[in-house]
Amino acid sequence: MKAVQVSRRDFLKVSGMAGAGLALASCTAVVPETGTEAVPQEVTVFFWDGPPLIGIREEALAPFDEAYPGCELNFTSVPGGWNAGYSEKLYAGLAANDPPDLFIIRIADLPEFLSKDLLLDLKPYVDRDSYDLNEFPALAIESYTHDGGIYGMPDNVASVAMFCNQDMIEEAGAQVPTNQWDDPGWTVDDFFNMCEAVTQRDANGDTTQYAYQVTGWSVIWQIWVRIFGGQLVDDPFYPTECTLNEPGAVEGLQFYADLIHKYGFAPRFDVMQDLGAVELMHTGRLAIINNGSWSFPNFHDVDYEVTLGHYPSGPGGRANYVYYFPLVIPKTTQVPDCAWNLLKYFNGPAMEKIIQDGGLQGTTLSAQQAYFLTDTRPPQNKQVMVDAVRNFVAPDPVLTNYNEVSRTMQAEVDLLLNGEERDAKVVADRIKAAVDPLIQEGQWR
Repeated sequence: MKAVQVSRRDFLKVSGMAGAGLALASCTAVVPETGTEAVPQEVTVFFWDGPPLIGIREEALAPFDEAYPGCELNFTSVPGGWNAGYSEKLYAGLAANDPPDLFIIRIADLPEFLSKDLLLDLKPYVDRDSYDLNEFPALAIESYTHDGGIYGMPDNVASVAMFCNQDMIEEAGAQVPTNQWDDPGWTVDDFFNMCEAVTQRDANGDTTQYAYQVTGWSVIWQIWVRIFGGQLVDDPFYPTECTLNEPGAVEGLQFYADLIHKYGFAPRFDVMQDLGAVELMHTGRLAIINNGSWSFPNFHDVDYEVTLGHYPSGPGGRANYVYYFPLVIPKTTQVPDCAWNLLKYFNGPAMEKIIQDGGLQGTTLSAQQAYFLTDTRPPQNKQVMVDAVRNFVAPDPVLTNYNEVSRTMQAEVDLLLNGEERDAKVVADRIKAAVDPLIQEGQWR
């Protein structure tokens, strides 16, 4: 890769020029015949992980060259995530017409890439190889689909859950969150009663033991919005307006914030900043936190019973959030067959090893069932996370500027959660006023 530093703004300026170079590829994709090259074709993949996950990925992909002798893997990682150097390196390659042959993007970035016609349609390859898409969550594949084409496959399909100190909850005589998605006996009222029983205060009224973690993490407050029957927008695939000011959404936001500021069931943000949620849980001061499978190593050697539970059901039913960032192939790749084979290998033999080594929750439901669920180390009830994937119903709004929309929403919600604003309706009305024009700007199809 060339060591050119190009910002996202510069990339957007030159992408129109790059589009001219893609003109010949803009017709229906022609799938090359599979063949064996005398000299292996180098295929480059970009990830953004740091240790230990990056080592797990690299080791799992190492046998790819042997599985596909006509291809030679060039493995690259830019640790730290999208905003820590990865996006700059990716945009530099795209602008120079020298991108990696397979790379991860955030789901919120996919519409921008599609609107600029930068990605290879994978459907001809899927059809040629009779590649089974039924093992992936249907909503994820639908999110990667545009005008009949398929423009990505999952890098990981990961849900979140309530991580519970079962000992603390049972000692309080309270109900442990259910591990069954369809359990009618775990409702918002049950959750509230559990919080009331677990929370403890000393003689001065200071809280010594909290029930639940309220966090500014956007996916968690969105879960609570959906539990109460609200949604971010009117239609995630074709959004026209923000709906966070509707009664269900407002009720969910208010309930979530009140867990801190009205009832004292959750620690304030300043307390969280001092110690952190995992440390508060380990020291017996917090019963339930929100987290994902990437946090499992934090609980492998604890001296208490830690179990996973579902979020309670409410007027909107039960809810969760699922990450489904895609791996994509650029139209300009010179090795489309090798890139496609690498994508298949990643979601096949490599993924099995990655899950077993504790790297990811997995991309296919069968792999999650076979490998993710057979890990006997804590936490218990990992089925909770697979059930959440199976019941995935709320994709992110499909807009070219959803990252800006999300930041705008988050800035207002933060005011509610840190106590600067106590009325969720006021916050929701401000969000709608700011976001509705952005939604119009983000239309692209």
